[in-house]
Parts: sequence; C-alpha cells; structure tokens
Amino acid sequence: MSESGMRQNLVKAMKSLDAVPIENPMRAGTPDVNYIGGWIECKWLKVWPVSADTRPVRFPHPLTKEQGIWLARRWMRGGTTLVCAQVAREWFFFSGETAKDRFGNMTRLEMREEALLHFRAGLDQERLVQWLRSISRG
Repeated sequence: MSESGMRQNLVKAMKSLDAVPIENPMRAGTPDVNYIGGWIECKWLKVWPVSADTRPVRFPHPLTKEQGIWLARRWMRGGTTLVCAQVAREWFFFSGETAKDRFGNMTRLEMREEALLHFRAGLDQERLVQWLRSISRG
C-alpha cells in the first residue's frame, strides 16, 4: 500500500459522509480528503521504525508548514480538521490543532496516547463514521 492507497481506503470507509479525495495544486496545504463534516490530511508509513519507542516517528512525507497552518487555522475558526496517520495496521486521528505542533514529533507511545481516535488492527468503518459524526464542529 501507499499513502494514495490509504487515502482510497479512508474515502471508501467514509462513503456515507460523502468523502472525496482532493488534489489542489493551486492552494498549498489543502488536506487530502474532504467530507461532509470537515477535512483530513493523510500520512502513511509501511512499518514502525525500529526506534519508534524512543524517538519521534518520522513519515516520508511529513506535515508541511503550509499543511499545519491550514489545519490549525480552519480548526481555530470552528471547522473540523484532522490528520489521519496509518502505520502498519494501526490508524490514528489527531486534531488539526494538535497536529500542527506535535505530528512528526511523537514516539509510538505518544501517538497512541495523543490520538483522538486509534485503531490497532485496521480501520473500523462503522466506529470511524460514528466518531466523525460526533465530533463535527461546523
């Protein structure tokens, strides 16, 4: 799989929320997925790094400055923005506000503790959709 494949799986799981993949070369920082309740930036890592328990987990495509600003700005204005990270079979969802400063600077344990939602063994579509409906801020 890849980040693109991860995004496809996420969009498929969120079909009932009218999720669509976004490609926007005109506006740097625009997240990867839009759905009826907000925006999600996707980050993917095939396996946990050997040092994941003692050092921050680094992603091949880290959160850019523009992405962090976009996510935090929209969050501060009342919108729902999230970073979804998949590492191996684990899925994590972080608020756009938290992700701006913390994403890419957390160990595996910190990711598990700070995630708003965490799935250890693959994406649980029903639980994800229920949770996204419950956190909608807009």
